[in-house]
Amino acid sequence: MTIQQHLEDRLKNSVKYSLSEEDSKIIKYEGIETFIYRKLTSTKYRKTSVDSDSEKRVKEAIHINVLNNQPIKITYPFGAYKIWRVPTYPAVDWAEFMVISYVCRYVASIVSAYKPGVEITFSSDDVVIELIDNYPRKDSDAYITSFKKLLSTFKKYLPENLKLNLKQVVPDIYSLEEYKDELNLLFIELKAIGITDERKTALKKSFEFNFQRNGKIDLTDNDDYEKVLGELMIYSEVYLKLKKRRAFNRGDDKIMIFSNRLPNALDIGSTSVSKAKFWAGIGVLEHLDNKNYDRILTPKQWEENKAKVVWEESDLINLPNFNKTPVFYERFNFLDNK
Repeated sequence: MTIQQHLEDRLKNSVKYSLSEEDSKIIKYEGIETFIYRKLTSTKYRKTSVDSDSEKRVKEAIHINVLNNQPIKITYPFGAYKIWRVPTYPAVDWAEFMVISYVCRYVASIVSAYKPGVEITFSSDDVVIELIDNYPRKDSDAYITSFKKLLSTFKKYLPENLKLNLKQVVPDIYSLEEYKDELNLLFIELKAIGITDERKTALKKSFEFNFQRNGKIDLTDNDDYEKVLGELMIYSEVYLKLKKRRAFNRGDDKIMIFSNRLPNALDIGSTSVSKAKFWAGIGVLEHLDNKNYDRILTPKQWEENKAKVVWEESDLINLPNFNKTPVFYERFNFLDNK
């Protein structure tokens, strides 16, 4: 299959699935809920084991949705920005394309077997990125706009019972005023308690990777950066505790998926061969022996290998970053998210 054929197939046929004889037997003799659970936890997609708490959580959500004849509701929280370290910043690239196609294939069997279908919501934390990682608002808006357009491109080829949505914490879940009020209350509470030195060390590494020194505010001077770093660390911890955000992502009827292991969630990676976060990486193709493999490279992996990339022309997606596809005519042998 050529590169262009592969990409077109990923766009137009991601939900193409025919139920097997085994699928039909499971549904008939064990029930649709068991079928859905097995498909969501299939080792074809799952990257790590499912602990007992996550198993219980997922089964309960499936039961609630099936009982009420509702779509299986899946949430995928993400940063909703393109990291400044890759050349495709600030808009979406093939990484987002690959992930959207991947999650569509992930649920294709359920969409085929369960009439109410599936609803996948990408839950965006872009508003806090402006604060804790110093990204200019215009660049965050550019990312959100391009992500929505990419979703709309996929929607043309989806069945009616598969919904893809993007929900922003602000304004879709909180008003900006309500968001700031709760965030600041949580900030005051954690500041009084403090963050352990061990946690500070881990957070500092994260900030060094994500933070844009010459972003919304000029913090290229190290002294200026160090002055604000302590408070930004607190904000980066407490936004995860926002009540309505947690309720939206982890409500009783929701199943949360992510590219890495999280409590009470399913770790499906970002593609069949990747675990790198799609918004903090760049999408590339590996092409070897007429086979294609979707891969998301971290900024470090990109820098170490970009000299070998071949940029192939593409007219599949009418968005910036999609007129060419970065292709490596080899297979990589790493599987990490560093």
